[in-house]
Amino acid sequence: MVSRVGVIGHPISQTLSPFLHGRWLDRFGIDATYAAVDGLGAEQFESVVRGRVEEGWLGLNVTIPFKGQAVAIADEVSPLADKLGAANFLHFREGRIIADNYDAPGFAAAVEGSGWTGPRQTARVLGAGGAAPAVIAALQTLGFDRIEVTNRSAEKVAHLATRLPGIDALPWDERGSDLRNVDLLVNTTSLGMKGQPALEIEIDRLPDHAGVVDIITTPLETPLLAAARANGLFAMNGLPMLVHQAIPAFARWFGPTPDDPDAAIAFLDETLRGRS
Repeated sequence: MVSRVGVIGHPISQTLSPFLHGRWLDRFGIDATYAAVDGLGAEQFESVVRGRVEEGWLGLNVTIPFKGQAVAIADEVSPLADKLGAANFLHFREGRIIADNYDAPGFAAAVEGSGWTGPRQTARVLGAGGAAPAVIAALQTLGFDRIEVTNRSAEKVAHLATRLPGIDALPWDERGSDLRNVDLLVNTTSLGMKGQPALEIEIDRLPDHAGVVDIITTPLETPLLAAARANGLFAMNGLPMLVHQAIPAFARWFGPTPDDPDAAIAFLDETLRGRS
């Protein structure tokens, strides 16, 4: 019988996950399909997921805006997903829903494999929702001494601090202040995404060793990343994180562990450029 997995989100039409997992399924000769599933909305999400459980699917990756709900509907939650209050991976076993979070280790692996060699002293994270909790947890794992978090809603940052103690809140209006002391700048907001306004921030004062990461994948080169490259800074888009979070998910469902992250990133880059 053909195994079925997929990714659930809303909207979901721009997802690259079916291309990535489809490539690995072909490589390992696994008889399975990977589909994009529209979670519709907050009220329908659980019924859509449970429908896939009843149909015998192996599981789902979870993307915005359902990562918090994925934890809430699960029968079993990993310690990391519980800590972050967010899951991007669901495994269905014997009618039970098991939730985990691979965004955090995925971001950490992306930074480790990026070639950026700047000091791990101060990181500044823009945004407090979506993948921000996972990014912050990864930065803690990577050993940053100070992690500053700024968001339009100060309440969201305060709530995040209860889950991830030790972060420093920064008012949104000060997101571009004191950048000379920032070693790694990470955008987790949707600002700069295709169809969204650009992120308004002047990065000229970042030190020469600084890195700039925008976890957006469409477009591949956001205005923030273009500005970073124009200033001679290290810049990385969201493709490495996407690939590195997908590797353990694929392995957990099917067994084999993809060992070609660089080739997978290049494949997605080519795929996305072909779609634009």
